[in-house]
Amino acid sequence: MEIVHLILVLITMTGAAFSADECSWRGSGLSRPEQGVEQVFLRCAEGSVEFLYPTGALRLTLLPQPPGNRVGGASGMTTSVCIKPEPQWGGAQLYLERGGVLELLVSDTPGPSYIHCFSITPGESPALFLQATPHSDISRRIAAFRYELRGDRTSQFSVNSVDADVEEGACRPCNDTEMLMAVCTSDF
Repeated sequence: MEIVHLILVLITMTGAAFSADECSWRGSGLSRPEQGVEQVFLRCAEGSVEFLYPTGALRLTLLPQPPGNRVGGASGMTTSVCIKPEPQWGGAQLYLERGGVLELLVSDTPGPSYIHCFSITPGESPALFLQATPHSDISRRIAAFRYELRGDRTSQFSVNSVDADVEEGACRPCNDTEMLMAVCTSDF
Protein backbone atom coordinates (compact mmCIF):
# COMPACT_ATOMS: atom_id res chain seq x y z
CA MET A 1 0.00 0.00 0.00
CA GLU A 2 2.87 2.37 0.77
CA ILE A 3 4.36 1.80 -2.69
CA VAL A 4 1.05 2.72 -4.37
CA HIS A 5 0.86 5.87 -2.23
CA LEU A 6 4.47 6.78 -3.13
CA ILE A 7 3.79 6.27 -6.84
CA LEU A 8 0.69 8.49 -6.66
CA VAL A 9 2.69 11.21 -4.89
CA LEU A 10 5.42 11.04 -7.55
CA ILE A 11 2.88 11.21 -10.37
CA THR A 12 1.21 14.20 -8.72
CA MET A 13 4.55 15.99 -8.27
CA THR A 14 5.57 15.28 -11.87
CA GLY A 15 2.22 16.53 -13.17
CA ALA A 16 2.69 19.78 -11.24
CA ALA A 17 5.93 20.50 -13.09
CA PHE A 18 4.18 21.10 -16.40
CA SER A 19 1.03 20.30 -18.24
CA ALA A 20 0.80 20.00 -21.97
CA ASP A 21 -1.56 18.81 -24.61
CA GLU A 22 -1.27 18.96 -28.35
CA CYS A 23 -2.30 22.65 -28.41
CA SER A 24 -1.07 24.32 -25.23
CA TRP A 25 1.74 24.15 -22.70
CA ARG A 26 1.82 25.26 -19.07
CA GLY A 27 4.78 24.92 -16.75
CA SER A 28 6.79 26.42 -13.94
CA GLY A 29 10.44 27.30 -13.69
CA LEU A 30 10.33 26.39 -10.00
CA SER A 31 10.25 22.70 -10.92
CA ARG A 32 12.88 22.62 -13.66
CA PRO A 33 16.61 23.32 -13.96
CA GLU A 34 17.65 26.94 -14.40
CA GLN A 35 19.85 26.07 -17.37
CA GLY A 36 18.95 24.21 -20.53
CA VAL A 37 16.39 24.32 -23.29
CA GLU A 38 13.22 22.25 -23.22
CA GLN A 39 11.69 21.21 -26.56
CA VAL A 40 7.91 21.61 -26.85
CA PHE A 41 5.87 20.62 -29.92
CA LEU A 42 2.49 22.29 -30.40
CA ARG A 43 0.37 20.49 -32.99
CA CYS A 44 -2.74 22.69 -33.26
CA ALA A 45 -3.61 25.75 -35.31
CA GLU A 46 -4.21 27.70 -32.09
CA GLY A 47 -3.40 27.41 -28.42
CA SER A 48 -1.55 29.00 -25.53
CA VAL A 49 1.70 28.88 -23.58
CA GLU A 50 2.03 29.87 -19.91
CA PHE A 51 5.43 29.75 -18.20
CA LEU A 52 5.30 30.69 -14.49
CA TYR A 53 8.55 31.90 -12.92
CA PRO A 54 10.45 31.28 -16.18
CA THR A 55 13.95 29.77 -16.02
CA GLY A 56 16.15 28.46 -18.80
CA ALA A 57 14.42 28.41 -22.16
CA LEU A 58 11.72 26.74 -24.19
CA ARG A 59 11.92 26.00 -27.91
CA LEU A 60 8.33 25.84 -29.14
CA THR A 61 7.91 24.23 -32.55
CA LEU A 62 4.55 24.82 -34.23
CA LEU A 63 3.51 21.70 -36.16
CA PRO A 64 -0.25 21.94 -36.70
CA GLN A 65 -1.94 19.40 -38.95
CA PRO A 66 -5.46 20.59 -39.71
CA PRO A 67 -7.63 18.08 -41.61
CA GLY A 68 -6.82 18.00 -45.31
CA ASN A 69 -4.20 20.78 -45.14
CA ARG A 70 -0.94 20.81 -43.24
CA VAL A 71 -0.01 24.41 -42.43
CA GLY A 72 3.07 25.25 -44.45
CA GLY A 73 2.45 22.10 -46.47
CA ALA A 74 2.42 21.36 -50.16
CA SER A 75 -0.61 23.52 -50.94
CA GLY A 76 1.70 26.45 -51.72
CA MET A 77 -0.33 28.80 -49.53
CA THR A 78 1.50 31.23 -47.27
CA THR A 79 0.52 30.91 -43.63
CA SER A 80 0.20 33.69 -41.07
CA VAL A 81 1.22 33.09 -37.47
CA CYS A 82 0.05 35.59 -34.86
CA ILE A 83 1.23 35.79 -31.24
CA LYS A 84 -0.60 37.80 -28.56
CA PRO A 85 1.24 38.17 -25.23
CA GLU A 86 -0.93 38.31 -22.12
CA PRO A 87 -0.99 41.72 -20.35
CA GLN A 88 0.97 40.42 -17.33
CA TRP A 89 3.93 39.29 -19.53
CA GLY A 90 7.24 39.30 -17.66
CA GLY A 91 10.38 37.36 -16.90
CA ALA A 92 11.24 36.28 -20.42
CA GLN A 93 11.76 37.33 -24.00
CA LEU A 94 10.11 35.66 -26.98
CA TYR A 95 11.95 35.23 -30.28
CA LEU A 96 11.04 33.89 -33.69
CA GLU A 97 13.64 31.36 -34.78
CA ARG A 98 14.02 31.22 -38.55
CA GLY A 99 17.02 29.96 -40.51
CA GLY A 100 19.20 29.90 -37.39
CA VAL A 101 18.52 33.58 -36.67
CA LEU A 102 16.52 34.84 -33.68
CA GLU A 103 14.19 37.81 -34.15
CA LEU A 104 12.85 39.47 -30.98
CA LEU A 105 9.04 39.48 -30.87
CA VAL A 106 8.32 40.28 -27.19
CA SER A 107 10.81 41.82 -24.76
CA ASP A 108 10.87 41.58 -20.97
CA THR A 109 10.14 45.29 -20.55
CA PRO A 110 6.63 46.16 -19.41
CA GLY A 111 4.39 47.84 -21.91
CA PRO A 112 1.29 47.35 -23.99
CA SER A 113 0.80 43.88 -25.42
CA TYR A 114 0.73 44.02 -29.19
CA ILE A 115 -0.15 41.21 -31.54
CA HIS A 116 2.92 40.09 -33.49
CA CYS A 117 2.30 38.39 -36.84
CA PHE A 118 4.68 36.83 -39.33
CA SER A 119 4.30 34.60 -42.34
CA ILE A 120 5.81 31.22 -43.08
CA THR A 121 6.37 29.56 -46.42
CA PRO A 122 5.26 26.06 -47.43
CA GLY A 123 7.34 23.37 -45.75
CA GLU A 124 8.62 25.70 -43.02
CA SER A 125 7.95 24.76 -39.37
CA PRO A 126 8.19 27.92 -37.29
CA ALA A 127 9.84 27.77 -33.90
CA LEU A 128 9.52 30.24 -31.05
CA PHE A 129 12.30 30.57 -28.52
CA LEU A 130 11.16 31.67 -25.05
CA GLN A 131 14.21 32.65 -23.00
CA ALA A 132 14.01 33.56 -19.32
CA THR A 133 15.73 36.77 -18.28
CA PRO A 134 17.75 36.73 -15.05
CA HIS A 135 16.23 38.51 -12.04
CA SER A 136 17.62 38.86 -8.54
CA ASP A 137 14.26 39.15 -6.76
CA ILE A 138 11.61 36.46 -6.39
CA SER A 139 8.58 38.41 -7.54
CA ARG A 140 5.94 36.60 -9.56
CA ARG A 141 6.62 36.57 -13.29
CA ILE A 142 4.52 34.98 -16.00
CA ALA A 143 5.43 34.66 -19.66
CA ALA A 144 2.12 33.77 -21.31
CA PHE A 145 0.78 34.18 -24.81
CA ARG A 146 -1.76 32.82 -27.26
CA TYR A 147 -0.96 31.81 -30.82
CA GLU A 148 -2.98 31.24 -33.96
CA LEU A 149 -2.04 30.03 -37.44
CA ARG A 150 -4.07 30.91 -40.52
CA GLY A 151 -3.70 29.56 -44.04
CA ASP A 152 -5.28 32.66 -45.58
CA ARG A 153 -3.34 35.85 -44.99
CA THR A 154 -6.48 37.98 -45.26
CA SER A 155 -8.47 36.08 -42.65
CA GLN A 156 -9.05 37.53 -39.20
CA PHE A 157 -8.66 35.93 -35.80
CA SER A 158 -11.67 33.86 -34.89
CA VAL A 159 -13.80 35.44 -32.18
CA ASN A 160 -13.15 32.60 -29.73
CA SER A 161 -9.41 32.45 -30.28
CA VAL A 162 -6.61 34.90 -29.51
CA ASP A 163 -8.58 38.05 -28.80
CA ALA A 164 -12.15 39.04 -29.52
CA ASP A 165 -11.38 42.75 -29.92
CA VAL A 166 -8.51 42.49 -32.41
CA GLU A 167 -8.72 45.21 -35.00
CA GLU A 168 -9.82 44.12 -38.45
CA GLY A 169 -6.89 43.02 -40.59
CA ALA A 170 -4.35 42.60 -37.79
CA CYS A 171 -2.52 39.95 -39.82
CA ARG A 172 -2.40 41.59 -43.23
CA PRO A 173 0.04 43.89 -45.00
CA CYS A 174 -0.53 47.61 -44.50
CA ASN A 175 -1.96 49.64 -47.34
CA ASP A 176 -0.30 52.92 -48.40
CA THR A 177 -2.43 55.08 -46.07
CA GLU A 178 -1.73 52.87 -43.05
CA MET A 179 1.98 52.84 -43.87
CA LEU A 180 2.05 56.64 -44.12
CA MET A 181 0.25 56.96 -40.77
CA ALA A 182 2.68 54.53 -39.15
CA VAL A 183 5.68 56.51 -40.37
CA CYS A 184 4.19 59.89 -39.43
CA THR A 185 3.21 58.85 -35.92
CA SER A 186 6.28 56.79 -34.99
CA ASP A 187 9.45 57.80 -33.14
CA PHE A 188 11.95 57.59 -36.01
